[in-house]
Amino acid sequence: MNLATESSYNNHQHRVINMIKQYIRSFKDFPVEGVDFKDTASLCASAEGFEMTNRYLYLKLLKYMPCDKIIGIDARGFPFAAVFAHLTKHPLILARKAGKLPGPTVGKEFELEYGTASLEIQADVITRGDRVIIFDDLMATGGTMNAAIDIVEQMDAEVIAVACVMDLTFLPGSQTIRDRNIPFYAPVEY
Repeated sequence: MNLATESSYNNHQHRVINMIKQYIRSFKDFPVEGVDFKDTASLCASAEGFEMTNRYLYLKLLKYMPCDKIIGIDARGFPFAAVFAHLTKHPLILARKAGKLPGPTVGKEFELEYGTASLEIQADVITRGDRVIIFDDLMATGGTMNAAIDIVEQMDAEVIAVACVMDLTFLPGSQTIRDRNIPFYAPVEY
């Protein structure tokens, strides 16, 4: 890519990211005081915003194909993981809150920005040596995503990339993923 083409590409990327950001609503003091909640539901409610976001993620992650599985984190990671799994014809694996999946599961408890939670994946859906990509809507402290990565690694599989729609760069989450030498992608930063 020559400099003129690269500059044009970067300008286009910047415009797309700004357009995606317009579809994300903020709610102050939700779910607890002091939290400025970034709402992915408003993005999903816009066909244009949802399509732009999924196209951005698809183009960024296509270089990791082939992989074996796509994981979506409960619940706002599901739509983005599902679209990517569909477009790339890969199985979709659900990482759910504790007690939501039937059968044997592999789980991990973790800290949230405002409490604790547990995440689980069914024990028989990831195979030793699988290469997976994990999706969620938001990267904050990294607790949820790191729990998902820990589960995958506990199942003797490898996370080859992580994608979120938004990255709260003032919190350490995305850096904790990079510190694990896992590529991290998010079109929108706050």
